[in-house]
Amino acid sequence: MLQLTQTAKEKLHASLARSETVNDEGKCFRIVPKDEKTLTLTIATPENSDSTFSHEGQVILALPEALQPLFEDKSLDIDDGGNLTVS
Repeated sequence: MLQLTQTAKEKLHASLARSETVNDEGKCFRIVPKDEKTLTLTIATPENSDSTFSHEGQVILALPEALQPLFEDKSLDIDDGGNLTVS
């Protein structure tokens, strides 16, 4: 199962707080395919089959069931440049 570092949780939470798109409750970042080889984050309502990750009582990230095997034993963190990284 994907693990989020505390730093990643804080960054995602802060980014959601600043986003005007998240006016509707229940929206969070969701990992989705951008194309055949790339994944991206979008702001959406999690689906029932998604794995969700919370910080300070708010869902901050949703991982679709179909993508969960790709993130088995992976960690989401922030690099020195402030970017999200998966390792």
